[in-house]
Amino acid sequence: MADQQTTPLGLFNYAESYWQSAVALQKARVQATHAASPVLFLYYHAVELYLKACLHGNGISIPELRKNFGHSALKLAVEAQRYGIQFDEEDMEVFSYMTDTDAVIDSRYLRTGYFNRPTHEALDRTCQSIRQLIGTALKKKGYSVHWI
Repeated sequence: MADQQTTPLGLFNYAESYWQSAVALQKARVQATHAASPVLFLYYHAVELYLKACLHGNGISIPELRKNFGHSALKLAVEAQRYGIQFDEEDMEVFSYMTDTDAVIDSRYLRTGYFNRPTHEALDRTCQSIRQLIGTALKKKGYSVHWI
C-alpha cells in the first residue's frame, strides 16, 4: 500500500473488488483440483481490507496498521469495536478462525490432509455484514461510499 495515497475509501473499494471477485469466481464453478482456494483467499483478503478501511478511517495510519495489526483479522476487528463497530457472533468466529489458524496462508499454498474452514457462505455473510457496518461508518464520516 502506498502509505500517503491510500485512503479509507480506497481500501473499502479494494475490499469490494476482492469480495465481488470471490462471489463471481465461486459462481463460475471452475473445474480445477483446488478451485476453492482462490475463492477463499479472495474472501479472506476482502475481510482484512474492510477492517483496515475502518481503522484507517478512524485515523490509524497505514504504517501503524502494518506495525500494530499486520494481517490479524481478530486484532483489526477488536480495534474496530473500539470505534463503535458491533460485529455479530459469526463475524467474530470468522475473524478468530482467520487469526488462530493457518487458513489464510493455506488458501495460497497447497496443504494436504483434513482441516476445517469457514464455508464460502459464512465468509460471504461476513463480507456482507462488515461491508454494511463499515460502509455506513465511513459514510457518517463523510466518505462517499457508493454501494454496488
